[in-house]
Amino acid sequence: MAKWYQLQGAENDVVISTKVAIARNVKGYNFTVRLTDDEKYEIADKIDEILDGKLPGKFVSTPMVEVGRDLQISLAERNLVSPEFVSFSEGRTLVTTEDESLSIMVCEEDHLKIQSLLPGLELEKAYELADTLDTILDEDLQFSFDKKLGYLTQCPTNIGTAMRASVTLQLPALSMRGQIPRLANTVAKLGLILSGAYGEADNPIGSLFQLSNQVTLGISEQAAIENLKSISLSIVEQERAQRIELMNSLKFQDVLWRSYGTLKNARVISFGEFMESMAVVKVGVAAGEIAIKNERLNELIFTMQPATLNVEYGQSLDRQVRDAKRAEKIREVFE
Repeated sequence: MAKWYQLQGAENDVVISTKVAIARNVKGYNFTVRLTDDEKYEIADKIDEILDGKLPGKFVSTPMVEVGRDLQISLAERNLVSPEFVSFSEGRTLVTTEDESLSIMVCEEDHLKIQSLLPGLELEKAYELADTLDTILDEDLQFSFDKKLGYLTQCPTNIGTAMRASVTLQLPALSMRGQIPRLANTVAKLGLILSGAYGEADNPIGSLFQLSNQVTLGISEQAAIENLKSISLSIVEQERAQRIELMNSLKFQDVLWRSYGTLKNARVISFGEFMESMAVVKVGVAAGEIAIKNERLNELIFTMQPATLNVEYGQSLDRQVRDAKRAEKIREVFE
């Protein structure tokens, strides 16, 4: 079965992915920080029992102590788990569908973090998937809820809806034009945060940014989703407009075709160099100058990462060997 990031999503020339995460805690248990490993696995067992009964065969449950280090890091690279979740394994369990579009981190910061991941801009669908799973589990687990405050979480900033929705955007044109600081200030006034997805916050690798909601208290999930979608679409249009302007520049066209040549011909390439070149090439793809589907490029963001390549080849590759394998796979896409 194809993974979610191998599929086509809406607005995928700019929006790489959509994620909705819902934090929940089970009544009758202390917050995760005060649980024993046995209690953590007890919660995981209850989740398995419910899912096996109501959604048989849909989910696979894996204790993290059974997962090798490369695969743990790969899960984080592909945004399926947080770096914190794989910082240590004891007491933690990952529950996921085969395509990895729907998952649960058990006993990370909270007892459950229900997550939906989809390609492109698919906020309503991602929320529907996560919310449906939340409802199914709540019927039997009974999540901690206060009539005034909403859902109770270990971190006070998540109290209320306890929902974090985000979209990952690739914004090479806005970055090259120096528009990111202005954009970040603007969305902050609207209750959102724009941050770098990989590397430095203000200059991330491959111009990849994450736009997410900040407010969880005093706002409904639906209102948060609508606000995030509206602003995401505005940023998409701004990026597209800037890409058109860039294509009118001879200097940029030179950078574009040099980047294309690197991806098409390199025999050794690091993940960072790949990401920077690919972000530039996306502008040419959008202009119709380069005939490659956006979903193929977006898929490479996840599959070309270091630990994920190690997992594919079944061993921890030497860095130069891994860079050569990466270059080989990228050339296949650009043939």
